[in-house]
Amino acid sequence: MFKQDVRITLARKKTELKQIIDLQRANLKAALSEEEATDQGFVTAVHDYDVLEEMNSATAAVIAKDGTRVVGYALAMTRDFADKVPTLTAVWEIQDGAELNGEILGNVNYLGMGQVCVDKEYRGRKLVDRMYKYLRTCYSLHYPYLITSIDEHNTRSRRVHQRMRFQELRTATAPTGQEWVVVGWDWRK
Repeated sequence: MFKQDVRITLARKKTELKQIIDLQRANLKAALSEEEATDQGFVTAVHDYDVLEEMNSATAAVIAKDGTRVVGYALAMTRDFADKVPTLTAVWEIQDGAELNGEILGNVNYLGMGQVCVDKEYRGRKLVDRMYKYLRTCYSLHYPYLITSIDEHNTRSRRVHQRMRFQELRTATAPTGQEWVVVGWDWRK
């Protein structure tokens, strides 16, 4: 079982970034059964370690840790990295065309959510909520919005983002045929 004192903090060590990659790989849609992906959710993008390290230098990821073990992560990313994560390149274009509070997002310096994930042993403890709140504390002075796109079939992720009061902004199809639901959290409210 796990301890009750999972800490939320920023990723600062190479070992933490490597654990993020491991957790990501374990939760890719392709690594899960169809039933598990539907029930528990999944991640879509694959982050290369060097790109993750570069992203983390620009906007450190928020992680959930049980002792020294990373059991959850929320990868923040700026527009500068859109072309470095192939799955997310089209997603940023879709997001930039969305509108929030009458503003076209392509004209706004918003923070993107590169991915959020919690180890299956730690789900149901609202760690995503805690990581998102910590992310807001760290970055809301610099960015008015947190924007992310969710695979339309990832119902668990959609429910979590609704609970966190993200607004659904648009649904769009990427050139790959994948349907994305763009959601945003106005940090100014």
